[in-house]
Amino acid sequence: MPKIDHEQRKHQIVAVSIRLFAKWGYSAVNFGMLAKELGFARTLLYTYFKDKRSIFNEAITGVTQRVEAKYAEVVHSRQSADTKLRQICMTVFAMLFDNREFVCVIADVLAAQRRKGSIPVDKVDEHTRGLKRILRLLLGEAVRRGEYRADINPIRAMHLLYSQFEAAALRLTITGDAEISHCIDQTDAILNGLRR
Repeated sequence: MPKIDHEQRKHQIVAVSIRLFAKWGYSAVNFGMLAKELGFARTLLYTYFKDKRSIFNEAITGVTQRVEAKYAEVVHSRQSADTKLRQICMTVFAMLFDNREFVCVIADVLAAQRRKGSIPVDKVDEHTRGLKRILRLLLGEAVRRGEYRADINPIRAMHLLYSQFEAAALRLTITGDAEISHCIDQTDAILNGLRR
């Protein structure tokens, strides 16, 4: 009998769950649907996850860990602050576009929580705080090094850049017509405007 790769099975459960959450909506999917789609007994799902929220959290953790590893690699590289900023922005856009189904699921979950009057602002802030901090620090570094104009306010510039990610996520989830090349062009125009 072949040995079961439990990590691979967990990844399979998460991937299929995200696909079903995106197709039917997070609240409409239950363990019975997941088990049927996966070809598992429902009780087997409980071996890996206690509920669908834990599947959702596992997906968030997986994406977050991959993106944070890429951020660290870029930040610690020996490049100009401007180049690092552009790479961080490319990483964020790639993450959004590569995980568009999951971005839709996150928007669906947040919208459902908002309808219930319990949107977890703290949780959203927790997942965006690191990126905002990196952007702010790199913008400040670019100003100090003379790569960007001395009159640039790193906090305001960070919010302007971050708004590009929010706009891309909104277009991916609402209209579905976002194009990564357009997002990158817009961000390049912003960063080019900051240069000395």
